[in-house]
Amino acid sequence: MTTDLHTHTAYSYDAADRPLRQHVQAAVQGGIDVLGFTEHVEFFRTDALSESDFVPDEVDYAGYAREIAPFRTGRMILPDIAAQQRDIAACREEFAGKITLRAGIEMGQPHAAPELADQLQAEFPFDYVIGSIHQTAADMDMYFYRYENISQSDFLHAYFDEMEAMLAYGNFQVLGHIDYPLRVMKLPHNRPSLKGYMERVDIILKGIIERGIALECNTKGLLGWQQAVGPEDFVLARYRELGGEYITTGSDSHAPESIGTGIPQALDRLRAFGFAYVTDFENGKAIQHRL
Repeated sequence: MTTDLHTHTAYSYDAADRPLRQHVQAAVQGGIDVLGFTEHVEFFRTDALSESDFVPDEVDYAGYAREIAPFRTGRMILPDIAAQQRDIAACREEFAGKITLRAGIEMGQPHAAPELADQLQAEFPFDYVIGSIHQTAADMDMYFYRYENISQSDFLHAYFDEMEAMLAYGNFQVLGHIDYPLRVMKLPHNRPSLKGYMERVDIILKGIIERGIALECNTKGLLGWQQAVGPEDFVLARYRELGGEYITTGSDSHAPESIGTGIPQALDRLRAFGFAYVTDFENGKAIQHRL
């Protein structure tokens, strides 16, 4: 069973301007059995940021102002979920028997505005919610920090603080890309890793196991400096050692061309680590497909 449960279409602010139907076509052509759409919904603690909120040279505020701020409406970045779900319904009818489509969502920092996150989940029938950390507690996207000018260790500890707070919120089914900061922290002289932070990782892994939340095996690292499916081997091994069973695979695709990228490698990797099933969701309930 080939599942890609983390994808973005033109409804996400940072994805290619291509119709959802093209993503489905690409998935069918690529042999994907289950495809989940998870548009970005981002939550913030404040209504807006200003450059004076940050230490000089700590962040690329101009980049944030250009790429993130225009899409914010107060404490949210909110796509047209109603329209997206209508598109999914139409594609379910058109591609019936060829592929299973899931209506998911990726919530960034839902604990930053839990009342808004809960309201959204009450309004729309999501098959599952991915909970992710993209912004720091200062409401700044991790892509815009100048990592050469800050303590990467302090940053990662702050990241795990946010993840623990999101886990305490708990109203989601999948923990998205536990190693997300590694994508952007690479400098010429370092190779960032979670290896020195396993005490923090353990807290997260034990927490999701206790709550029945799935760990995501995200393949986007294959396209970046890591050249590997995430999370790192020792994180995956520890999750298995702790008894973790729920695990999803997702390409984090933002264009039809990248649908399913790395999913076969991810499934092979799960088998190598002793996992017997890959997890899927329908109406919030986990479905285990044998690998």
